[in-house]
Amino acid sequence: MKQETYTQTDNSTLTHPEKPSFVVKWNELERFVEETFTQPAENAIDTLLRISKKLKRHKALHYAGFDDKEELKTIYDEDLPRRVQFVSEKIAQNFLQGQQENVYRKDISREMVARNYAKRMMDLHNPKIFPPKKVSFQTIYTMLFDDFIKSISNQNGLRYYEQVVQY
Repeated sequence: MKQETYTQTDNSTLTHPEKPSFVVKWNELERFVEETFTQPAENAIDTLLRISKKLKRHKALHYAGFDDKEELKTIYDEDLPRRVQFVSEKIAQNFLQGQQENVYRKDISREMVARNYAKRMMDLHNPKIFPPKKVSFQTIYTMLFDDFIKSISNQNGLRYYEQVVQY
């Protein structure tokens, strides 16, 4: 089978016989995230909520359902570290913004927040933790963002979050 190399949004490459849909969707999501970070928002929480809405609709961003396990391992090994790096940088950027806006806690470090989120992201891709046939990706992402935002928000952020997210 012919191997093709694909340049991703960060100029890294991914070698694969065909461009998997999750690679295409991930590149689209990276562009969306970059655009979202440049758009005006009420605060950092709104930025995360915009991204969360987009993520919940994109099951194709996940490796679940990809049939060839050997090729999947190659893609996973090449792609996941890049995804984690991108997301960690954006979470750290968002967290700093939220601290400056007085909606996020000041007693925890950006580094720890970014690493904690990256760990959660990696867990999402572990079918032993979140079996795709038992838990929907929409449910997972809703809980991920809900728990994450609550864990990093101060009282101002929690009040704001409760106002914009009607339970």
